[in-house]
Amino acid sequence: MNKLVIAVIAIVAVLLIGTYNGYNYYNGPKIVDGVTSGSVDGKGNPIDFTNKFSHGDTVYFSAEVNRFWIKEAKVIWYKDQVKTSNRLHVEENIVLNDAGYFTAKLTIPDDAKEGRYMVTIFVKGSPISETTAEFYVKK
Repeated sequence: MNKLVIAVIAIVAVLLIGTYNGYNYYNGPKIVDGVTSGSVDGKGNPIDFTNKFSHGDTVYFSAEVNRFWIKEAKVIWYKDQVKTSNRLHVEENIVLNDAGYFTAKLTIPDDAKEGRYMVTIFVKGSPISETTAEFYVKK
């Protein structure tokens, strides 16, 4: 009887731990580690990490996928705070590259104001922002 109780408790514990981890895996962040860089390599890995740019520079935003089933994303670029009224550019249907990153780019126009800018990424069809990065435009 004692061995049976221990076996049942062990099975229930394994099931509860598995359910908890499965729930967290499915509901956790799907896109992580958003960074800005000055360029990307041939596979799509970000290189030349920086968050300071000048007018005419191209800003690359790269974010790593954290779930195998996520294949498309949407990126939104903002001036200063992440608010609808501050949107600069929206990129839809960004596909996963060979390096496992979603990559978007924005060229800083010559008439852009100096200051803080933000970029966020969403899983395609989701209203929840997965990760955000900030960068600065200086002369």
